[in-house]
Amino acid sequence: MSSKAEIRAIIKEKMKNLEYSSKVSMDEEIRKKIYNLREYYDSRSIFSYVSQEREVDTIDLINRSITCGKIVCVPLIVKKNTALELRIIKDFKTDLEIGNFNILEPKKHTKKINHRNIDIFFIPGVAFGTKCERLGRGGGYFDRFLLGINGLKIGLAYEFQIFDYLPIEKHDISMDMIITEKRVITCV
Repeated sequence: MSSKAEIRAIIKEKMKNLEYSSKVSMDEEIRKKIYNLREYYDSRSIFSYVSQEREVDTIDLINRSITCGKIVCVPLIVKKNTALELRIIKDFKTDLEIGNFNILEPKKHTKKINHRNIDIFFIPGVAFGTKCERLGRGGGYFDRFLLGINGLKIGLAYEFQIFDYLPIEKHDISMDMIITEKRVITCV
């Protein structure tokens, strides 16, 4: 049984060694699975993290969702109370800027939206369990954010981020579904 710190170190090493061409191919397979989901097709609104280099890419998902007329919101990190605010974006290039932790965040002019108005939440994670458990980076931002969520929570991951067992605690929030390049794990 590995600790959270050990799992984070294992995944960090695998991400570091992930070849760009493999990542692009796996990202495409994950997107295909998302776009084929009835829940995605029927959704009017989505939340997505804005991916960084070593995460499942969400840029195409965000842009495609905007083009399809969905309401798209992304997180704004509020450091003073370690919280996430949901902000609507209508244009990827003009509504985002480098923010906290050197990640793309919505600009101040973007409109806040209540999480109760969102149908699907695409959530990042360092690792996920086969029972839809989620291990984040350790800051707790997403666990606190996910406490009051009613919409469908979908974790996006590469297959090597899936574990049979994760050491979870009471405050760790599970997903309803996990999508990798190889499969869709449903837990609802």
